Amino acid sequence: MPHDNLRILAVCNTRFGGNDDSYVRAFRRAGHSVLAIASEAHFPRWNSFSLRAIRRILEGKITGEFNSAIMEAGRMFGPDLLFVFKGESVRPETVAFIKEQGTVAINYWPDVSFQAHGYWPPKTLPHYDWIFNSKSFGVQDLQAQLGVANASFLPHAFDTQVHTHVAMDANRDNGFACDISFIGNWSPKKEALLAAVAESNPVSSFRIWGSNYWRRASGLKTRFQGYPVLGQEYARAICASRINICILSEKRAGASSGDLTTARTFELAGAGGFMLHERTEEAMSYFEEGKECAFFDDAEDLVAKIRYYLAHEDERRAIAAAGRQRALKSGYSYDDRVAAVIEKYYELRSRE
Repeated sequence: MPHDNLRILAVCNTRFGGNDDSYVRAFRRAGHSVLAIASEAHFPRWNSFSLRAIRRILEGKITGEFNSAIMEAGRMFGPDLLFVFKGESVRPETVAFIKEQGTVAINYWPDVSFQAHGYWPPKTLPHYDWIFNSKSFGVQDLQAQLGVANASFLPHAFDTQVHTHVAMDANRDNGFACDISFIGNWSPKKEALLAAVAESNPVSSFRIWGSNYWRRASGLKTRFQGYPVLGQEYARAICASRINICILSEKRAGASSGDLTTARTFELAGAGGFMLHERTEEAMSYFEEGKECAFFDDAEDLVAKIRYYLAHEDERRAIAAAGRQRALKSGYSYDDRVAAVIEKYYELRSRE
């Protein structure tokens, strides 16, 4: 059955290169009309202690204004689909108000836990018509913790407009060229693994990009570049690194597991970078070991694999190229994920 172009009200962060913004642009590429309510416009990321203290005091009023903006947009726009990416500040009455207009409400939850992101998610998630979860174990967690059965697994993806292969000019690498890199948030597990890499490869150029939480990793201060890389700068950093390490996040409160895949599982490959990924059965179902990706088991294996692939340039390049082709041909892009969301929309609409 041919699908109509939908009116979609998206609640998300609209920073270019963000996972949620990638969904918005994929919806638009598919021909749908999207009105985005930008969460960052309501919840500024202030760094100073005094401004963050003010935000905490005003949190309730800010959240109320944010939800009012969503409802007003719903009233004026008349969406077919409400698509909320995470939506940790969206309230139950907001989803209910939009649904009363005959709108289908779908949430995409991108994190390990439903319980570690504030007060509202456990209250609001049961009110959506469907929840897509980026974690395979999250479907069971939703059922066990919140009694929600209307959910399914939809993995992370890569953005064909952002995570693209960038040919690096040897005379102008923009400070990204290195032997080894890690791009992502800090955690104790990641710090321990990367400290082993730094200790075992003292001569190799090794760079870390991410949030300021990396400053707490005293043994990695000289490796941390002091800022995150976003959008196309992220793709440049991937392509300029001979080895991109992919480490999965630990289990969090309220989750039955730590990460089995992550957004970088698809982004690193999509950009054509060589990916050395923490081994899980789920990750290995997407890329063939030794041909499209390399996997490591622990710190010792990670160090050994780095030494091997730094010494085998042709093999490393061939694996990176094959990994990119696998991502392109196997339906790992946001355009493919959006197609799944739209199919679910029509399935839910047909039930009505």
